[in-house]
Amino acid sequence: MFAGFIPCGESEENGTSYEMFEHYMFIESENDPVNDPLIIWTNGGPGADSIFGLFTELGPLWLDGESLLTDDFNKTGVPTLFYNEHGWTQVANVLVINSPPPVGFSYCNPEGPTGKGESCGTWNDTKNAQHNYLYLENWMAAFPEFQSNPVYIIGESYAGIYVPTLVREILSNSSSLVGKNL
Repeated sequence: MFAGFIPCGESEENGTSYEMFEHYMFIESENDPVNDPLIIWTNGGPGADSIFGLFTELGPLWLDGESLLTDDFNKTGVPTLFYNEHGWTQVANVLVINSPPPVGFSYCNPEGPTGKGESCGTWNDTKNAQHNYLYLENWMAAFPEFQSNPVYIIGESYAGIYVPTLVREILSNSSSLVGKNL
């Protein structure tokens, strides 16, 4: 598992310039990371943190009501993670994105990681797709070993808008690293 921040462009609004950083969690396939597909997952919302889906639906580690009933939780106050034997990482690499900033741990400067919900300016579907395209380009540059894997971009809820607008953005940029195996 990897987690971190990837630069995802700049934006200017009402005289303020924002430098954007998107938080990601990346889990390599438990099967064959070099050859298994890369699933890019996003929750919808808009404004829903995709880590929620990772830990309650598709990831290798699972949180549920039982997580608060274990002896370890009673001792530490930290919810217990359970292994998800049906997790998607059994057959695929999973990249979880949190967009647009400041959703989840994603953020913009000058406000930084503790900024408010509007600390990155206003968003629309087109701006979100352009930002996510740049983010994925930068992520692929940081993880070049996955550039040749098949890519599937999926999500839930408002991702029904996010995914097709992002795919349109990828396909309209012929130099896309992401689009080679989409």
